[in-house]
Amino acid sequence: MIIQCRQCRTKFFFEDSMMQGDGLWMRCSRCEHVFFQDNPFIEKPETETPLVSEPVFSEDSPSDGKMVDLSKEAPPNSGRDEDVVRFLDNVMEAKNSLNEQVNLEMEKTRREIISKEKFVKTERNPAVGDINQEGDSATQRKQLSKKGERKAWKVVVWSVLVIVVIPAVIYFVVKPQIGDRFIEIAHKYIGDPEPARPEVVIGQVKLQDIRQRMINNNVLGEIRVMEGTAVNQADYPICRIAIKGAIVDAYSVVLGERTSYAGNVLTDEELTNLPEEEILRKLSRPEGNNNSNDKIVPNGQIPFMIVFAREPAGVIKTTVTTIGAERLL
Repeated sequence: MIIQCRQCRTKFFFEDSMMQGDGLWMRCSRCEHVFFQDNPFIEKPETETPLVSEPVFSEDSPSDGKMVDLSKEAPPNSGRDEDVVRFLDNVMEAKNSLNEQVNLEMEKTRREIISKEKFVKTERNPAVGDINQEGDSATQRKQLSKKGERKAWKVVVWSVLVIVVIPAVIYFVVKPQIGDRFIEIAHKYIGDPEPARPEVVIGQVKLQDIRQRMINNNVLGEIRVMEGTAVNQADYPICRIAIKGAIVDAYSVVLGERTSYAGNVLTDEELTNLPEEEILRKLSRPEGNNNSNDKIVPNGQIPFMIVFAREPAGVIKTTVTTIGAERLL
């Protein structure tokens, strides 16, 4: 059967054969919470609810007050990475063990101080004043306290070495792929915001008001001009928006592609008189005209233009997509 802690909600495996009588007292191995687990295999007669509740640990409590420690946890239903989750659980167990060791060291130091004070009181010289005796006792207590702190620090240092350094070497040097998965899950545990990936930033750019026209260039002949507006839909500023245009035939075969940065727009006069190399150079500036592509605020808009010259025959349709964008911090 599976038993769940009433306090921390951790689930544990429990052998059905170990269940006795009306139930057993259980102690959670994770949070040390004690609770009574009814025996689900006994059909209890329906009785009226008592008006006064009985003590938790009474002489007539089921199973003679025996308590069972729950330690075998049931596997979670989520699809987290088992290696990394097991590592995190080991870290938590080692941390609890470290706290217990530090508490034991502090308790041992306290007992040594009490024992030392009793010895001083027994062996003290009656001719010495009470003020000097109190000063000696205080000095001895400080020395013992410092000694206990040094012991505790040694335990902490060794524990950190075992818990963090050695596993980090294993996961990030020997098995780097497991280390990457650990970082992803650790981000979820800690709650740190995930850094924006390039594809996420690109997805925040919306293209609208897309149109195309044909212009007669004095050098190239008829050229295709595709125009539109890019809108920043993210809640942070972005820059260097890049747009790719493609021309496709009736069989969905791409006949040509051109990439330009937003913010670069040519006038009709420039489109009519400039050669192809100059047109492509002006449209490929990452910063855009007047550095307009260096910062696009949230909900900000910026125009773009793509030019196709000497295109082959058979063009049926054209497409435009966002292929680049960067987040500004």
